[in-house]
Amino acid sequence: MAAAIRHYNFIAKNKKTAHGYEISFPNIPAAQAVGENYEEAAYYSYRVLADFLKHLPAGEAALTAYTLTTIPAATEPDVFYSQVSVTDDFDPHKMVTHFTLPQAPPAEIRAKARQLAALAERQTHHETA
Repeated sequence: MAAAIRHYNFIAKNKKTAHGYEISFPNIPAAQAVGENYEEAAYYSYRVLADFLKHLPAGEAALTAYTLTTIPAATEPDVFYSQVSVTDDFDPHKMVTHFTLPQAPPAEIRAKARQLAALAERQTHHETA
């Protein structure tokens, strides 16, 4: 039987701006990436996160100090939070973003999903200008 791969989860704050996207990690000071579209910002955020994690002291305690504890409520209309799952080798190519929706009636879930999709839609600021 193959050994299970350990995953760590980190909170990402995603913000749609007039020029693209900013992704930061509230539990990790100064870890921020920007991109013209969401996919580009996510790619750079994985690189930033991997670089930060690879420079931590060895050991579980140093790593878990920065992992997911809670997901803040988004209070700004152009901000949403997600979870980034990271394998124990910190490979940015294996990182995956998970979007979360609160338990709610189906109509509310659909509305929240549409809102999230609109925030993360693939557009550059050139297309929206």
